[in-house]
Amino acid sequence: MLFRSLITPLLLTAASPAAGIAMAQAPDQPVSARVARSVPPLVKIAPRALRPLRALEPPRVAFPVQGTVRYGEAGARFGTDRGGRLHEGQDVFAPAGTPLVAMRDSTVVEEGNGGGRGNYVALYSSSARRTYVYLHMRSPARVKTGRRVRAGQRVGELGCTGSCFGDHLHLEIRRGGVTTGAPTDPLPQLLQASRTGG
Repeated sequence: MLFRSLITPLLLTAASPAAGIAMAQAPDQPVSARVARSVPPLVKIAPRALRPLRALEPPRVAFPVQGTVRYGEAGARFGTDRGGRLHEGQDVFAPAGTPLVAMRDSTVVEEGNGGGRGNYVALYSSSARRTYVYLHMRSPARVKTGRRVRAGQRVGELGCTGSCFGDHLHLEIRRGGVTTGAPTDPLPQLLQASRTGG
């Protein structure tokens, strides 16, 4: 009994300084009453904090050319022979000035005028881990390096600058966050975006 009377105040004081104060102020009260006075009031949780989390929506994919398009002949396809080199993108044909938009939420990693590429812009999507490169634009990109863009946001206009024959978008999709990553065939993503109405 003597041991309990000595150890209880020490435990209460170690657990909470407020408990020690309550003990000192009212030593004649039962221990349970002294501890109850030292416990802070419960915090009320807002009902909205208890709602279940909404399922994550899949990233939006927008079709890059905002107009009626055609994909051209076999030579416009990814992987065709271009006189000793392979075509590393997909050509998409539409009238000059047709708006071009970002396919995905992305960051502008490069833009400028690259000789044969003409006016171009490169957009890196971290969710897809791909860089979308738009070549031969009519005028310089509407967005600058480092800027974040949303899927469907206008980045330029279709044209024929650099080495090209006729107005079109040459679209490349490259692995990673650089314009020199391994190229992949853009056509499956283009067809998917056109089906979903992005």
